[in-house]
Formats: sequence, C-alpha cells, structure tokens
Amino acid sequence: MGSFLNTVIVRVPAGESLFRPGPQCPLCHASIAARDNIPVVSWLLLRGRCRACGESIPVGYPLVEIANVVLWGLAAARFGLSWELIAYLALFSVLLALSVIDIELYLLPNKITYPAILLSIAAVPVFAFLASDSPGSTIRSAYLGGVGYAGFLLITLLLYELIVRREGMGMGDVKLAVLLGLWVGWIHLFLVIYAMIFACVLGAVVGLVILVVRRSSRAFPFGPWLAIGAIGAILVSQPILESLNRA
Repeated sequence: MGSFLNTVIVRVPAGESLFRPGPQCPLCHASIAARDNIPVVSWLLLRGRCRACGESIPVGYPLVEIANVVLWGLAAARFGLSWELIAYLALFSVLLALSVIDIELYLLPNKITYPAILLSIAAVPVFAFLASDSPGSTIRSAYLGGVGYAGFLLITLLLYELIVRREGMGMGDVKLAVLLGLWVGWIHLFLVIYAMIFACVLGAVVGLVILVVRRSSRAFPFGPWLAIGAIGAILVSQPILESLNRA
C-alpha cells in the first residue's frame, strides 16, 4: 500500500493514470522490474538510485512506505482485529497521501477528497451496524462531526479573509474536514473538538517556526496538520473518553 501511495502522490496531481504504465523511474521513465520494486528494501539495495539511469530516487519514496507501515501499526494497536480497523487503515493511508501532496504542491486534489468523502458517507452506516452497539447514534455522531468540522473551518476561513483581507486556508482544507469529522465523530462527536485543538496548536507552532526561520509570514499548507490532529484524536480517543466519563 505504501508503494501504491507513492504512485498516487506522483500521478494524481499530474492527471495521469494510476495503473498505466506500470511502475517506472520518476526521472528516466524506465520500467522498474519486480526485484527493484520491493518497498524500502529495493531502495536500500540500489542505494537510492535507478538501476537504468543511475540518477537518485528521492528519499521521500521509502519514507512514505515507512510512514504508512507506522500508521497502520498504530491503527491496529488502537482498534485491534475489528471492523473499525478496516476503515481507519484506509483513512490513514488517504490522509498520508493528501498530506504529502499538500506539502509538496499546496494542493488537496478533489480526485482524492471527493471519492474518499462519498465512500465514507456510504461506509459509515455499514460499519456502524457491523461494529457499534448503538448504530443510530454512531451514524448521527459521524455525520454531525463531518458537517460540524467543515462548518467550523468554513466560518473561520470566511472571517479570516473578511478581517485580514488576505487568503488563509483553502476550500481544500474545508473539504478535508468533512472526511476527518466523519471518522473522528464516528468514535465520539466530542472528539472533533480535540481534533480541532490538536490541528490548530500544531499549525500555530509550525507557523511560528516558519515565521522565525523565514522571517516572513508566507502561507504554508494546513492540510497535514488537520490530518495529524485527527489521527492524534483517534489514537488517544480511549483515554480522552475515559477521562470524560470519570468527570
């Protein structure tokens, strides 16, 4: 899956097919043999270079593969062997691909976000009936989470542009919030607030660091921090909900 995500990251923004042609060097476009297409291992054995042209293959390729493994491991630790695990493995991989694209291109492609949102809207009731003791409440919480998170970001975006009179977040972030709110809200609607807080704190810290280093207030992609905030809220949802129940 990590290897496939690299294909998505490269080809979707370029408007290319995900399946044709097959795996190839991103520089010379030579076809990659199966022995040279083993995630991480092949990159290490080839010392990060294409067998055909000898040019360096960016380290981002194995990093994406490793990151996907780590995210899947964290999801498995959180949900165990359950129906929910299937949904959150897919979610984490989608968020990884979107985050890398946003970092590189300042773009959250509709070709990824729209299908992910539509599939999630359809999948929420299915997983609710498979895995939840109260499916009606779970479905309601998920849908309210998606609408609420996106609505909050949309209002924030409009107020920022009205007051500051400059572009802040983009609509891509608002659409991403629909996806995040659905699956954070699926666990518990209150967790959406934690996802917002985590994302805003991370975004503020990163923005401050960029401001100090660059000595300018140039825009930076907010999608990755929205994704990390949601993933964080999902992974620590159990202790958060336990503390709320004790309170």
